[in-house]
Amino acid sequence: MGRDDLKFEPEGEGYRIMRFGRAAKRLSEGEKTAITFLYFVVGLGDQNFDLNEGIVVIDDPISSLDPSSVYQAFAYLKNAVKNAKQIFLLTHNFEFLKLVLNWFQNIPRSAQNGKSTYWMLHCSSTQGGARETEIRPLDTVLLQNKNEFAYLVKELMKFESDGTIQTACPIPNMIRKVLETFLEQHSTGGSLYKKLENLDFDETKKTALCKFANDLSHPTFSGLDPALVGKPKTTLSIC
Repeated sequence: MGRDDLKFEPEGEGYRIMRFGRAAKRLSEGEKTAITFLYFVVGLGDQNFDLNEGIVVIDDPISSLDPSSVYQAFAYLKNAVKNAKQIFLLTHNFEFLKLVLNWFQNIPRSAQNGKSTYWMLHCSSTQGGARETEIRPLDTVLLQNKNEFAYLVKELMKFESDGTIQTACPIPNMIRKVLETFLEQHSTGGSLYKKLENLDFDETKKTALCKFANDLSHPTFSGLDPALVGKPKTTLSIC
C-alpha cells in the first residue's frame, strides 16, 4: 500500500505485526483498514473458493485510508477480482466511485461477461418524520459527468422546502461544498471567508452566503435553528 514499515512474522498459527523490528502497537484506523483489505484480497486466492464461479461482495474497502493509498488499494482490488463471476462494490467515497466507474465503463465489450449496473441509496423523510431509504438507479449526472459538483448543483436547484427541518438540514452542507468548489476555481485566499472577500460580488450577499455556509453547516451545540426551514431557498436565490 505504498509503505514498508509494517511486517508480518509467523507466530504460532498466525502472525505478529511488526514495525521496524518491534511488535506494532496503536495501529491507526487507516492501517487497520489496509491490513483487513489485504487479508481479504489474499483470501480470494484460497483453494476453497473458486473465483471464476464466485460472487465477491466488497463493502467500502477504502474507509479511513489516506488519499494516496486509495489509488493503490483500487489497483490491488481491480487485479484481485477481475476474474470473478460477479462483483458487488459498495462505497460512500466519491473518488473511489469515479475510479470504479472509469474501470467498468472502459472494459472492452469483448471482455465483458455481463452488464454493469449502478445504484445509489436515496434517503428521505415521511410525513410522520421517519427516515426511509430506497435503492434507485445512480443519478445520470453522476454517471455521465463523474462530477460531484454538478450533482450537488442539480440537487440544490430542484430543492423545495416542505416546511420541515428534516428536508432542510442537508442543504447548508451541500451549499458549502458547492461554494468551496466554485471559489477554488474563481477566487484566491486561504479560508472560505477570505475567498469570498476577494470575489467581486455584492457585499451583502457575500456576507449572507458566508454566514449561512459557516453557521449552519457546522454543529453549534445550541440546538437546531427553526429558521433553517426558511433560509435555504433564500440562500439558493443568492447563489
